[in-house]
Amino acid sequence: MKRLNCGKSLTSSFLLASAFLMQMLTGIVGIAVPIYAAELGASPLLLGFIGATGGLIYSFMPLASGVLSDRFKKKAFVFTSTFLYGLSCLLYSIVEDPYMLIPVKALEWVSVALFWPSVEALLVEVAEVNVEETLRRFNLSWGSATIVGPMIGGSLISILGVKTPFTTSSVISLTLAFLAVIMVKERLKSKLVGESETLASTENRSVSIVGAIVEILLFSSIGGVIFNLFPAYAVSLGIPAYTVGLIMLINGLFRLIAFFETYKIEAKFSRRFVFLTGSLIMAFASALTAIGSTALIFAISFAFFGFGAGILYASSIATLLKDWGAKKGYASGLFESLIGAGYFLGSLTGGFVSEYAPNAPYILGLSISLIVC
Repeated sequence: MKRLNCGKSLTSSFLLASAFLMQMLTGIVGIAVPIYAAELGASPLLLGFIGATGGLIYSFMPLASGVLSDRFKKKAFVFTSTFLYGLSCLLYSIVEDPYMLIPVKALEWVSVALFWPSVEALLVEVAEVNVEETLRRFNLSWGSATIVGPMIGGSLISILGVKTPFTTSSVISLTLAFLAVIMVKERLKSKLVGESETLASTENRSVSIVGAIVEILLFSSIGGVIFNLFPAYAVSLGIPAYTVGLIMLINGLFRLIAFFETYKIEAKFSRRFVFLTGSLIMAFASALTAIGSTALIFAISFAFFGFGAGILYASSIATLLKDWGAKKGYASGLFESLIGAGYFLGSLTGGFVSEYAPNAPYILGLSISLIVC
């Protein structure tokens, strides 16, 4: 029993470290790809296609990989995903035709889609603490990486050249693949089948899952708008690009704060209270962004965006992974696919309504948030 607990602890620690590193690599590569593509002569339209490729794949692929990971060993998915990510980074570094970045971007996001559902499900399965504490550690791990990843990528490009982020990320990812074979210990499927799914009734479980799905689509669709459309909108108002980056940093910091506090708020009040509060915060942030025109106003609104999205993220993933019993891969795959679908739809509809007015996407976000409330 002592050896089993030690193995579970090592697996959990490795998975948390992998979550941090993979999210960091995604940030490093994410900032490097458009810069490298532009150096190769890619047009803005082609840059859009390259970016959309990843979002489209992530809208359905995580669900498929999550379902498959429940049937097969999740350890194999962790190894395959990190190996393929390393391969995609290697291909980025040798591609000279900007159009070839599209299939490489597809491979990159296939690997990302294989990674997250398996890691999230495995963490819950091998956890020595309750689901909320496990997910709090997980959210803090990847949430911290979202802040440092782009900064590391930008520094590597400035100091060592635009291809350096790709080669560095490839080495780290391939190392993770090798370590996954050694470090990850998975429980037998037969031990998972008999687990109690939840203490709640079937009816309450269904209601909470539907609520979580709605909230996931809310924060991810608004995320698609603020991450893909806001930077250009802010620059058009005369706000410098470095200030836009600082506003985004504030968003990430407050999301991290939300990961610290969400489960404390849930314990004191209820998950329904968190869902309602998060929706109202997203509505307020959207309204503030729609009427704002200065960096200070946007910094405040993005602080609210970060906190609101953070508590909705943390609460909804806990709902799905707790209420789906032994089907952790399916639940985490659904969670990630819904995020991908929300980002894709938010970007698409936001871009469409912005043709009528530059602040229309944020008015749309306000309307959707109030409807969800």
